[in-house]
Amino acid sequence: MNDTPTSVKAYCNQLAIQKGLDPAGYAGNFEDAILIETPLPWRKDMMRQADPLPQQAIDLLMLWLEQYYQGGGYHHRPLVIAPDAEYSIEGYRRVMHYTRPQGMFARYDKTEYLVPTAEMGALIWALYQDRDALMRFAAYRQPKADNIRDILVCTHGTVDAACAKFGYPLYNDLRRHYADDALRVWRVSHFGGHVFAPTLIDMPTGHYWAYIEEAQARQIALREGDLPPMRGHYRGWAGLAGGFLQSAERNLWQQHGWAWFDYPKSGEIIAQDPDTEHPEWAEIRIRYQTSDGETVDYEGRVDVARYIETITTTGENNTYQYPQYQVVRLERKS
Repeated sequence: MNDTPTSVKAYCNQLAIQKGLDPAGYAGNFEDAILIETPLPWRKDMMRQADPLPQQAIDLLMLWLEQYYQGGGYHHRPLVIAPDAEYSIEGYRRVMHYTRPQGMFARYDKTEYLVPTAEMGALIWALYQDRDALMRFAAYRQPKADNIRDILVCTHGTVDAACAKFGYPLYNDLRRHYADDALRVWRVSHFGGHVFAPTLIDMPTGHYWAYIEEAQARQIALREGDLPPMRGHYRGWAGLAGGFLQSAERNLWQQHGWAWFDYPKSGEIIAQDPDTEHPEWAEIRIRYQTSDGETVDYEGRVDVARYIETITTTGENNTYQYPQYQVVRLERKS
């Protein structure tokens, strides 16, 4: 029998690569993120039942879900990170909280705590629901860590086997070769898009990456090298909502170089296909500020050029038709 995707183990990311799935437009958009240091192993449903997460964290997550079901949207990115022999301290847990600044921005604001394990749940609840209680955690603040860069590599194999098989070697490469006093590398829980494994988020800037191997890992860690080969590895920026804006932002990154990631920016949909469930086009505007303080607007049109249907999870038959975005026009207006 000839080997085909149905006669061998079909990892979702390998099938996606075979079908030419472009990751542009598939970065999760969030207003805030919380990273909670949590020992392995991680269950698939660990964010629905306490242990290893504290009950206060589960209560907060259930509150967010309730608000979402009531139509309030879901603007959070809760994640867990695995303890690290060098970064972690026995009896303590690290909690990183990221919030989106007002207006144009290039990176999320970060506050980091190293808190006794028994106090972690109370801290998490206080960060969102009882801000007045944060004063009692002041002694556990780690202000020097607020400016550290953190690369988060998904290795959550109980959600999708591809993240363990392909994500762990990527994590190991980045951790061994690029981590230093200014850059930490963590194993992180599922954040969506295992079809793009090995995948990572670069914080505090909020950039999502796809199909990363050693060559791309080096460019991401050092933010240097030719951009065209990286085009098909960029999922997008968390500061922009939706595939139309994110795919246009990728074009501007390719045009302006790695310095683009440091420019404060914002984006908006000017007009869009009235089919709100499956829009096929959008008119967009992206505004940014250069290192010289100049404010520049780009406007353009992005279309859905086609759809690629592929499985979303390794070992399952459920498929999804992924829109593939094409920037039809992108012009500088100011």
